[in-house]
Amino acid sequence: MADVAREAGVSRQLVSLVMRDVGYVSDEKRGLVLRAAERLGYRRNVLAASLAARRTNSIGLTIFDLHNQVYADFADGVLDVIQPAGFQLLLSTNNRDRESLTAGIESLIGLRADGVLLATHIPDQLDLARLLAGTPTVTIGEDPRIDRVDAVHGDDRLGSYQATKHLIGQGHRDIVYIAGPATQQNTARRAGYAEAMSEESLPTRVVDGDASETGGERALLKMRRSGMLPTAVLCYNDSTAIGALTCAQRERLRVPHDLAVVGYDNTRPAAYPGVDLTSVDPQARAMGANAAALLLDRIADPTLADQTLTLAPQLIIRGSSSFYRGR
Repeated sequence: MADVAREAGVSRQLVSLVMRDVGYVSDEKRGLVLRAAERLGYRRNVLAASLAARRTNSIGLTIFDLHNQVYADFADGVLDVIQPAGFQLLLSTNNRDRESLTAGIESLIGLRADGVLLATHIPDQLDLARLLAGTPTVTIGEDPRIDRVDAVHGDDRLGSYQATKHLIGQGHRDIVYIAGPATQQNTARRAGYAEAMSEESLPTRVVDGDASETGGERALLKMRRSGMLPTAVLCYNDSTAIGALTCAQRERLRVPHDLAVVGYDNTRPAAYPGVDLTSVDPQARAMGANAAALLLDRIADPTLADQTLTLAPQLIIRGSSSFYRGR
């Protein structure tokens, strides 16, 4: 700013007023300062300014899987709320382990984010309260039940229950749940599947998966080769389901006639031609928006009582599960 002041022939204090856009500065003086700043390539030191103001106007978001569309939907919802409020987004990803998640959260706090959104799975052994150290925080997708940490999530049990009921209504009696990693979401989705099957006195069958396309392919191929192929699979998420569809195509299985497939998350690829995947829509973008709104409220008043919002899911029926005629 001293260089700009010398170039424009004004005081450093006046340059500061122009750059911070505060106080009264005549149009003539403002023009002198801005033209001098442009000639010199001056950029305001936002970090230094934020430290002085004790506010960075930034929100940290840590996500579980950069390649999964549902996390992009979370981020879109967050941006819908924070950008009009004058906040920028800082993004961190983790490698599905406690160490990388811890490092990601610590980096966001170290960058002095005004608040943190956690769109990831929280390991039971992680001392999240200590790690956050009082930073305003909202979780998306799971509820760790920590004081002064808000949560927004979907009703995963209900969504899985509805999807299973749909498959039963299509005539299926042999339905397998391809599971995800050991998370709150997986536990709830598995429980909804089991509840729907129990109501019809149908046996449950769960096959391990890892929430990836490769995991979905591997799970279906294993059932195919062992002669234990069901008539329908309910998958932990859309990535798993797309992997199952890929395997079904390679194995020359007709979908949905030989095998019905249902996913979870209703990501954009689910609606692509050739995919046409029935999926549970948890309202991911709305989750992100609601979480961001709660976070801005908590930043403004950290003493607010904890809040938890649960969004109702909607089953979106497409061609991958319709028109089953039985074997």
